[in-house]
Amino acid sequence: MSEAKHSCGLAAVHLPKPLKKYPLGGAAFYLYKMLLQQQNRGQLSAGITTYNEGREQIIDTYKKIGTVNEAFRSHIPLKSRGIMRKYGGSKGIGQVRYATSGPSDVGAAQPWERHHGRKWKWFSFAFNGNIANFAQLRKQLNKEHYHLVRKIDTEIVLHHFTKSFVGTRKPKMTDVFGALAEKFDGAYNINFINAEGAMVVARDPMGFRPLSYSIQDNFIGAASESVGLLNFVKNGIKDIRPGELLKIENGSAKIQRYAKNKKTAHCMFEYVYFANAASVLDGRSVYKARLRLGRNLARSEKLDVNDRDYIVVAVPDTARPAADSMARNLGIGSLEGLIRNRYVGRTFIEGIARDERVKEKYNINKSVLKGKKVILVEDSIVRGTTSKSLVNYIKKEGKTKEIHLRVSCPPIKFPCFYGIDMSTTSELIASKNMKPGERDKVGRVDIGKNALERIRKEIGVDSLQYQTINGLVDGIKIDGGAKNLCAACLTGEYPTYCGRKLLKKAQQNAKKKKKGRTYE
Repeated sequence: MSEAKHSCGLAAVHLPKPLKKYPLGGAAFYLYKMLLQQQNRGQLSAGITTYNEGREQIIDTYKKIGTVNEAFRSHIPLKSRGIMRKYGGSKGIGQVRYATSGPSDVGAAQPWERHHGRKWKWFSFAFNGNIANFAQLRKQLNKEHYHLVRKIDTEIVLHHFTKSFVGTRKPKMTDVFGALAEKFDGAYNINFINAEGAMVVARDPMGFRPLSYSIQDNFIGAASESVGLLNFVKNGIKDIRPGELLKIENGSAKIQRYAKNKKTAHCMFEYVYFANAASVLDGRSVYKARLRLGRNLARSEKLDVNDRDYIVVAVPDTARPAADSMARNLGIGSLEGLIRNRYVGRTFIEGIARDERVKEKYNINKSVLKGKKVILVEDSIVRGTTSKSLVNYIKKEGKTKEIHLRVSCPPIKFPCFYGIDMSTTSELIASKNMKPGERDKVGRVDIGKNALERIRKEIGVDSLQYQTINGLVDGIKIDGGAKNLCAACLTGEYPTYCGRKLLKKAQQNAKKKKKGRTYE
């Protein structure tokens, strides 16, 4: 229900052959296409930095607020071609963003470029994730008399890059990123390019966020998700493993390790909600994972369903695979009781009630819903406000007999400090409906019948059932199982030191009724 917002998506491309063999714009064209396929990862801004050795601005950055098509003016061909001509190049990096820290203006949009007279010190970068020890790093930079203008974690990354490039000797990029790994706590996939044309795409040592790459004769590329590469590469899409980087320099590309990793912590939410269903992350099909999640929901179903009275309805679009699978395993129909309006874009109008936004986004298919007992399948519930509005809308306009909400993700009871915009406990519906002792108990996997009943009443459904932790782990089937997944928002067991530290701060802020993102 778009209640949980993600940080961003990355893209990088190097074109080994002469630019005349590629479409207008070269790298700019491919970056536009790659970002467009990853629009699910951020709709706030889009930007690219390209390299062209024949251009006075050897690397040059273009970024705008809005979706990818809005940023690249695709609805005005003349202007779109003008952007491709101006920013055309043989290589480059790009990003789509959603803000999990700082403001939402163009100044916070990425990539971020830093000019310098020396070409290897003139660079641009973008990153995907969230630096959990942002406050400590900012404090240290202030002590060293750095002036932080934006006061967001992107600026922290910028200054640590510049510190690595002090002096006359050009450092090895494995050393540069190794130094970042020693200082940063959290999630931080990074793409990087300098005015010598050297490029790096790196995945953090715990591998919170996915990162794919492909090396071909006429195309070398990397993207947060494999779908970013599918239109240009038929075979050979691989994963950059945690603690590794892809280095592209002097026409060659190779994978190098820059940091050791004692454990991995792949974000479970990528499989449940964020990633494109067509993506393959760390060797696992997102679509098939969602099918298994739906199957596991069906296995735990307590209702005595039949194909005459009951139907399964997905909340479009990410919950559809789970809904279809659940229905198939229950032996009942999966129908489109909700039709998503795909022509509703972002809105800048403030003060619109959530009920009205739900009506703008979804159309009720009354012919399907009327008189039925509906099993409504959603991928996750974070704050519950949209769920409540949607259920009320279905009841009023759909004339259903009953609504039973099923969620393919377990209850979200703890904040995220690694790139999902839910960093306080007070905003989470599951946490709000648990007693103080239950809410603060780390490792608890059962929400309890009383809390579940309170959530059910708040949302307004006839019954409510979440996925179990075991059902989630079995559905994703990541190598190594639960120990290699980050499910901190479900269990409170954070994989990093600063994550555990921020949890205590979030709990203290909740008691004081203090608002604002915990890590800022």
